[in-house]
Amino acid sequence: MKIYFAADNQAEEKLQKQFSRIVDILNKAGVVVMSNLIQKNIKGFSSQDLEKIGQSGEVLLEKMDALIIESTRMMPESGYLIALALTHKKPILCIAPVGNPVNNNLSHLQRDKDTAKFLISKNYTENNLEKILNDFLQTIEQEEGRQAPSIKFTLRVTPRIERYLSWKINNTNLTKADYLRNLIEDIIDADIKYQKFVRHDY
Repeated sequence: MKIYFAADNQAEEKLQKQFSRIVDILNKAGVVVMSNLIQKNIKGFSSQDLEKIGQSGEVLLEKMDALIIESTRMMPESGYLIALALTHKKPILCIAPVGNPVNNNLSHLQRDKDTAKFLISKNYTENNLEKILNDFLQTIEQEEGRQAPSIKFTLRVTPRIERYLSWKINNTNLTKADYLRNLIEDIIDADIKYQKFVRHDY
């Protein structure tokens, strides 16, 4: 999963530490993070994508699964990012510490039934920040259509494995890729440690 995380890079040091914590939580959850704050987590993007980002300042949200904005201090480009994400029908999470009121423009968007289904606004504390982020990631994964395979992954196998896969799918309607996807889904469902992680039973 790829997430674009945007926050005010001129914010005070206390907030900057919180931004780092958000990125760390997302990384721990297995997310590739692209951000206006960091350039280190850029794996998963082609050299052409990165060149476009560098030349035009475009976030390439169409390549992302979602947008997260830390909105304690809304940046001038926040409205543009939200509009772009909505255009591409990408889920958006706007978060700010408890005590910060929801931005009036966000409140207006959340009253619109078409945009409300893509836009979530939450206030966080030190204790619930990780849960809010992980709940959002689960929402992305569970949304209608999100389970359709969309991430290209190259897997090289031995002739023995290829022969087995051919034998296994013989007389079925499955492709080799379908069979492997189903197998991985079964492994995910049976992985007790991972299920505890996504349910926040640490």
